[in-house]
Amino acid sequence: MATRIKKFTRPSEAADIPDLDVTPVMNLFIILIPFLISMVVFTHLAVLHFSLPPNAGAGLSKENEQPKLKITIVVAEELLAVTYGETMLDSIVAINGSHDISTLSAHLSLRRTIAEVLSDEAVVAVRDRVKFEEVVRVMDACRSSGFSKIGLSNATDDPSKGV
Repeated sequence: MATRIKKFTRPSEAADIPDLDVTPVMNLFIILIPFLISMVVFTHLAVLHFSLPPNAGAGLSKENEQPKLKITIVVAEELLAVTYGETMLDSIVAINGSHDISTLSAHLSLRRTIAEVLSDEAVVAVRDRVKFEEVVRVMDACRSSGFSKIGLSNATDDPSKGV
């Protein structure tokens, strides 16, 4: 029969060796990691890709060359206006302070199929005092109508005065 020799430690040496219990930390990671991984999907869906329109005069190579016209959707509190250059194509009045996004989407799809607009670019021009949710809804309507490049700009209340 073999006897085991136990190493004797003095009480002062045993007090110096801490007993680490990492079980609570591991439990926290087991709960936290799946939660963070599931939230990555939602943050990816919340990303909205858009571009600010460049300075119209900076990109021109020739002095008499005009910038390309794009569909512009003016978002105001009282209406949505679809313009192409200086021409107003459609005007959709807001009812009870809410814009009719389904009508806007139908108008934008119709304008793209008529071949008046060959570009896949649209600019959303927003006036003051418009809620951010309305701007996002208009940008979603542009994307669902086939515009892959959506720019964001501000719209003046009175273009002749610049205000």
